[in-house]
Amino acid sequence: MAYTLRVGIIGAGRAGRNHAAGFSRLPDVAVTALWNRTRSRAEELAATLDHPDVEVYEDWRDLIERGQVDIVSIATAPTVRLEPFAAALAHRRHVLVEKPLSLGLSEAQEMASLARQAQTVTAISLNWRYSPACQTTWRAIREGQIGRLLDIRTEWRGRSSPRLAPWSTGGALREAGSHEFDRARFLTGWDFKRAVCSLTGAGAAGTVPADTSAFVTAEMSDRRLGSLRLSMTPGEPERRITLCGEEGTLALSAEWVTIGQGDATMTLSNEVRVFRQRADDADPVSLEIAESDRQPPDVLSGQHTWNRLIADFVSAVRRGDVQHQSVPHLPHVSDGLATQEVIAACELSHAERRWVDL
Repeated sequence: MAYTLRVGIIGAGRAGRNHAAGFSRLPDVAVTALWNRTRSRAEELAATLDHPDVEVYEDWRDLIERGQVDIVSIATAPTVRLEPFAAALAHRRHVLVEKPLSLGLSEAQEMASLARQAQTVTAISLNWRYSPACQTTWRAIREGQIGRLLDIRTEWRGRSSPRLAPWSTGGALREAGSHEFDRARFLTGWDFKRAVCSLTGAGAAGTVPADTSAFVTAEMSDRRLGSLRLSMTPGEPERRITLCGEEGTLALSAEWVTIGQGDATMTLSNEVRVFRQRADDADPVSLEIAESDRQPPDVLSGQHTWNRLIADFVSAVRRGDVQHQSVPHLPHVSDGLATQEVIAACELSHAERRWVDL
């Protein structure tokens, strides 16, 4: 029987709760330690966990130093990620960190450097790689279903009430861009070479940027093109990635589920549809989702993607697979740095109204 991996979670907000759910569903894995800036939120999360010995800490440093945990999962605001990340690695813990790595590029670069030197497993929670539709699209591309890729286009409109405070990660560029810049790289195998960007509503909420839309055109590897429209709206949401190849197109799209009431209402995406159209397809063909990628009917894509990523992370931990060779879809911290470099280039492009090289 495998030994039980003990997990400490730093941050008990939505991401922390989803991390806890993802770890708790796995055999021989137990969440045993929690910290949150507001202690009551950590206590509420602890009450939902099926473990009698979970401890809530007053200081995240004590969780890392005295918590006797094997894994540290960092789900705090991005302003509180570098220090616990560095401390956890110094104590030889395996570390999963939420995206984006930080608000500033220099901190992200430091975190990526620490991860490269680490002897333990590290990963970043770019979890939307694992949606049923994204996995199906990735596989169809590598099977050559639309031939050599030519370009990629993303439309991401998150439905958000204007009465809600901006996300702690920032606005559309950071919240959506973290995932969608990564998925552009993941699906195509291309890197971003230069970008031009226009932001709408670019301002600040405290120290956190809070743009409401970002329009990005990028030159990718081999002079391929990428176009990304990222925005927040109280109206109709959309989440779609279209890839054009020499022999046709693939389109990943989402269904939508609204939960909560009043100002707490959230509209969340289920990414379970992929359509292909080639010259010999009279109409778009719906691609079948592989059994291994399907999400349970009572689980939304958001939690399902966290579950899949966390399962891969735990598998890497058990194997001591620092390089993710056994779990190639698991994002490296360097993937998080790559997306943050694009975000920084977009912000500079908007400020100086020019193309920016990466």
